[in-house]
Amino acid sequence: MGKRRLLLIVIILILAAAATIAYLLWNKPHKDVKEAKGIRITAAYLYNQYISDSAKARTAYTDKILEVTGEVARVALNQQDQQIVLLKTNTADAFVNCTLEENAGSPKLNSTITIKGICSGYIGGDADMGLPGDVFLIRGYLNTK
Repeated sequence: MGKRRLLLIVIILILAAAATIAYLLWNKPHKDVKEAKGIRITAAYLYNQYISDSAKARTAYTDKILEVTGEVARVALNQQDQQIVLLKTNTADAFVNCTLEENAGSPKLNSTITIKGICSGYIGGDADMGLPGDVFLIRGYLNTK
């Protein structure tokens, strides 16, 4: 009976530790993107980094706060009525796709702007159809500083 009791106590302690870790991770505060300092980079350079060495780019930029400067190619709304701004890169039909947290008015096409947000990485297009992929920036804010 001693070994069973010890095993039961160990199992209970492991479950309690797992529950505590899960609770802390679930309630982890979000990054304050709007007030945080970001890595300054151009849209063309960021895209080229993901294309040329994706492993290095993932380490350097994915899940980091970036301040991306680029020329506005398109402005639209997604299905959740969030504003989407596409910043041009040096590759035709390839963009840095920025989802904004708050409406930034209507940035003018071909104007140069800076958006601060969290880089969620690169999603490839379809090589067979000649479609390049995009780099994605989420929780973005138009940088007015």
